[in-house]
Amino acid sequence: MTVLKASRKRPVSTISLSDLDFSNNNSNKNNNPEHREEFVPHPNFRGLFAGSGSDCLSDGRIAKEILNLVPSSRRDGEGASAPNVLYLGTATYDLSAPRARQTDELKKLGCTITSLDVSDKSPSPSDLKGSIDAADIIIASGGNTLFAVDRWNRLNMIPLLRAASERGAVLTGGSAGAIWVFQSGHSDSADPETFRQHMLDSAEMDEKKRKGGPRGRNDEDDQDDEGHADESSAAPKSEEAAKDWKYIKVPGLSFLPGLLCPHHDMVQSNGVLRSDDFDGMLLRHRGERGIGIDHWCSLIVEGGRYRVVYHDDRPGSVVVDDATGETCFCPERTGHPGVWIKEVVDGVVEQWVCPPEGKVSDLLRFPSSELVEDSLELAECRCANPDVATDAPCD
Repeated sequence: MTVLKASRKRPVSTISLSDLDFSNNNSNKNNNPEHREEFVPHPNFRGLFAGSGSDCLSDGRIAKEILNLVPSSRRDGEGASAPNVLYLGTATYDLSAPRARQTDELKKLGCTITSLDVSDKSPSPSDLKGSIDAADIIIASGGNTLFAVDRWNRLNMIPLLRAASERGAVLTGGSAGAIWVFQSGHSDSADPETFRQHMLDSAEMDEKKRKGGPRGRNDEDDQDDEGHADESSAAPKSEEAAKDWKYIKVPGLSFLPGLLCPHHDMVQSNGVLRSDDFDGMLLRHRGERGIGIDHWCSLIVEGGRYRVVYHDDRPGSVVVDDATGETCFCPERTGHPGVWIKEVVDGVVEQWVCPPEGKVSDLLRFPSSELVEDSLELAECRCANPDVATDAPCD
């Protein structure tokens, strides 16, 4: 295998990540006391965060991983009932097909599925609390991250979701369903095909053709055995067919620190490799650690430990150069899926393949500078895809 040492095909960094963490922590002792502390999640925190939404969650192997995160006393203890899955489909505007694709495998495993539809409804605070408090597993759909997070903030759902995580409810999802747990994310929320009206219109027009989905991939290796499609858009068939939209940095709920990029090894309808664009975003936000999750990979966090889950029958970006023995990122996806750690060092984005398991405090860290939002891009996106359930003005 020939692996070029270009901007997209690069070996892992020769810099020690532990040395870099020591340098970052010491350089910020006088700036922000929070950054002196290593990040340690709540001991009850548990979740699976995938690089894709429907593609990963419609895989029965991933569903088993999610179910196994539910405390054994809840699954097998005396008087235990079927685990309750709460599905938040806000990012796909509560459409039924994405819900089915992301919950059917858990249903097959005996779970009870409940939906909390809030994309255009405003349940009472007591109803919101009751639904979230009853959940053993909370799935957030892939789709439009910015719309979902904004909606949950308006409904004051964040304290309820945080409390659920601290009592041991499993948080899970892919793509947008992974970003929301982190401080911020590399997102396709500015893609017009993720906007509410487009998704609703598409679902109505070709429900049968797309098995009820709003849209999805066409390339064969990115569909599951039943032909289900992911929420993320497909790569254009030619350079001329690329669509005119850009990835944006969106805020998450900050349950975990870091700037997360799902579909890290993929090209979407704008023709841009997400890994490349993610590097540019990190250069604009140099204090943040980037975590890139390949399309078919998942990151599991359980208390203070993490592990990486992937399957060899799925393509990914992690390859070993036959000539040098170096581990490299390969955009042709001829290797296995992986999780990538990225940081800006002396003006250059360095990258490391995440070890298969380890301490969360070694993987995630607080930002070394104040978080900065891309306010203009966010405002433009919110105006283009408004929250129809509110009368908020479009500035």
